[in-house]
Amino acid sequence: MEERQPQRRPAWRSRAAGAAAAAALLVAGGAGAIAFTSPTATAVTTAHGAHARAAGDAATVQRLADIEEIHRLKARYFRYIDTKQWSKLAGLFTAHPTIDVGMKYSSGKEMAQTTAALLGNAPTAHQGFLPEIEVRGDTATGTWVMEDYVSFPPGSPYKSGFHGYGQYHETYKRVKGHWYIDSTLLTRFRVDDVPSLPAASASAK
Repeated sequence: MEERQPQRRPAWRSRAAGAAAAAALLVAGGAGAIAFTSPTATAVTTAHGAHARAAGDAATVQRLADIEEIHRLKARYFRYIDTKQWSKLAGLFTAHPTIDVGMKYSSGKEMAQTTAALLGNAPTAHQGFLPEIEVRGDTATGTWVMEDYVSFPPGSPYKSGFHGYGQYHETYKRVKGHWYIDSTLLTRFRVDDVPSLPAASASAK
């Protein structure tokens, strides 16, 4: 009777079985590692994300607060001219500003004094629109659309007033927690001559 020899598995089946076993070990080990580290990693990631969001929210709030203060700064500029509050107008600028509004000045005080001499008590109306403000730390830039109606007092070398349209291009600086105008350049697109109006009565402050 012929003796039967034990059957031998093909080599490729042995290799496949070994690969499957290795894969199973890797998957099991990976799952264990994930299960082991996942809670801590998730907590750290969550805390980091919350901190980043809080920092981003605080920066956004500060930027919006700075923009609002600059809006108010420019609003006071227009109001102080029209209500003839010259010393307050001078105080809106940094110590060494660059000012070019058709005439050039090296300080807010010089601008205020010269403007007061030119306008006297004559009525004026200044408005600013559509501000574009960019804040970078303690400095900022701004562009404003503007319109003004200006009269001159009797005896002025200017025989008529004007109605102007243009833009202010400005820079701002934060000094001791407050914003000031550091430079201003007024460019006009159109100027129409208009009759000068009678002198203004006592201005509302």
